Amino acid sequence: MEDKYVERPWRKLQDLVCLPETLTYPEMTYTAFHVYEPAKKYPDNLAVVYMDYEMTFKELKDHVDRFATALSDMGINKGDVVVTAMVSSIQFVIADLAIPAIGGIHAPMSILDSVDDLVNKFNLMKPKMVICTHSNIKERDIVDKVKEVAVKTGVGTIIVTKAEDYSSNPPPHEAEEGIIWFTDLIQKYPPNPPKVEIDIKKDVAMVLFTGGTTGTPKACMYPHSSLIGTAVNTHANITPPWFASLYEGLLRIIVPVPPFHIHGHHSVIGQLAHGYTALLQKDPRDYQETLRLIKKYHPVMSIGVPTQFMRLAKAEGAEDIGIMGLSSGAPLHEDTEREFRQKTKGGMGQVFGPTEVGGTGTIIAMADMYRPGLGSYEAVGMLFGSLKKALEMPAVQMFMRTLMEAIGPDDVGRVLTRITTMSAPPTPTEPEPEKEERGVSIGIVSVDCDIKITDLDSGEKMPISRVVREKLSGELWMKGPGRMSGFWPNPGSGIDEEGFIRTGDVATVDDTGHVYIVDRVKDMAVVSGFDVYTGEVDKVLSSYPGVAEAATIGVPDPEKPGSERIKAFVVPLPEYEGKIKEQQIIEYLRGKVAPYAVPKSVEFRDASEFPRTSAGVDKISKRILRQQEAEKMKEQK
Repeated sequence: MEDKYVERPWRKLQDLVCLPETLTYPEMTYTAFHVYEPAKKYPDNLAVVYMDYEMTFKELKDHVDRFATALSDMGINKGDVVVTAMVSSIQFVIADLAIPAIGGIHAPMSILDSVDDLVNKFNLMKPKMVICTHSNIKERDIVDKVKEVAVKTGVGTIIVTKAEDYSSNPPPHEAEEGIIWFTDLIQKYPPNPPKVEIDIKKDVAMVLFTGGTTGTPKACMYPHSSLIGTAVNTHANITPPWFASLYEGLLRIIVPVPPFHIHGHHSVIGQLAHGYTALLQKDPRDYQETLRLIKKYHPVMSIGVPTQFMRLAKAEGAEDIGIMGLSSGAPLHEDTEREFRQKTKGGMGQVFGPTEVGGTGTIIAMADMYRPGLGSYEAVGMLFGSLKKALEMPAVQMFMRTLMEAIGPDDVGRVLTRITTMSAPPTPTEPEPEKEERGVSIGIVSVDCDIKITDLDSGEKMPISRVVREKLSGELWMKGPGRMSGFWPNPGSGIDEEGFIRTGDVATVDDTGHVYIVDRVKDMAVVSGFDVYTGEVDKVLSSYPGVAEAATIGVPDPEKPGSERIKAFVVPLPEYEGKIKEQQIIEYLRGKVAPYAVPKSVEFRDASEFPRTSAGVDKISKRILRQQEAEKMKEQK
């Protein structure tokens, strides 16, 4: 291996597709980058589509400015926190871009959070205002919860919108004490927000929660520059800057992921900066709506979590749609990748990174996207080298761009997805032995991102060359341009002296630079893309009458490859043995933890039957519990 690749073996695959050593990050505010600049370049292009309502960049900028003006007039100043609890919607996009425009801090909350969860988060953030959707599944299920939380935490202003307010058939509103309608503010205020001086590297634009279920939550702080860093970095690692100019303002991307989740948020907002159209849907599990949008608007990519791609691969009508799937939020199982490729004749890859890093640290290598069709890495290198040389000629660049603009977004999408289906290579019907042993790679380290792997026992940093040579694994640490500035409200917290974030995952790297997750150190499970800090569930469970000791872990979900489900282990007090039932435990946790953190099963054990972390007298070893459960599942197959 050449010297330049010894400690960065992933760089070889980046060189094949002519990715630069570093990227350029615009020095402007979050709102300017994601809406003001694209509105100048592509004012009449579609920015967002939701419930058949189409909004152009010019219209989006107008509504963002109107809402920012309203917030300012209502007392939101630089540094004030505004909380949202909203379904995927155009209103979320408007609020997300308007709040930082006047120096405010946006704090999205999960609509799945319980009242207690929200109270904990509100108490941490001390918001001056909350914006929420009226209803999700049941009538008033969000607004009633938010009003209860507002009373408990002293938040006086509640702005409410119905998901359908920005749709082809907006509903009427009734006056209600204690709330202000979102659309009334848009109609009332002019698009003249105040000019606010913002330090893009220091001033926080957003906080996102790490996904805890109970107890004291942690919120990651992102200055304007970090959010721009994630948008630039993710896009450039999938589409090299020298190639991206051909498609600026011409692509459409569908994002059926809730925007309060880091993956959903960054995927929706990130598209806007490049003049792309973001296709949104309220219900992330409505796969027929996903297919309807795909067939109507011809997006080239769908961004989601593994469960969504697994369901889409089984949905009627997904045959040969030729779309590229980009997965995140949970490890991508090989079965899901294979089934998606077989059904759609599209591509499949994933991006990986904890919330603290901005959601992106590793990403599918472009060389891996094209190798199946071209046959080898060498062929990929030859193709991209030739393309780059050709596009460096101004006349060629101008001709290709003019051609793309003449074709237009609809037909560009049609052509690209058609080419994908026609060039799709045969998909293996059985797991590849190498992948079966290590699982699907989480990609290669992104340009401008970095990793380190530390010894699990000593904590010492191991050279990547040694990890590759000796096939070692250790704890994975990451950093990159989208990294948080710290946990609220303390800059620098949660970041080591080298700028790295601890992921809590055990990883290894192969000789081509691909990173693999092989285990977990952190006391955390990933359920359908949501992080569940199981230690916090343990605390709630331990408070149930008659429970002497409790432990919860994530176990593989047989119905959702790549995802986990929560399993609880309980040691009853002697006098309660045989009296505590599984369903009692499950019902006790409902409402006290997030729905996705409620155990699917409970196993009762004697204290002596639990594996311990040391000498048999310490706390329960969840690592060994996970191993035991994995072995059980293998035996049951």
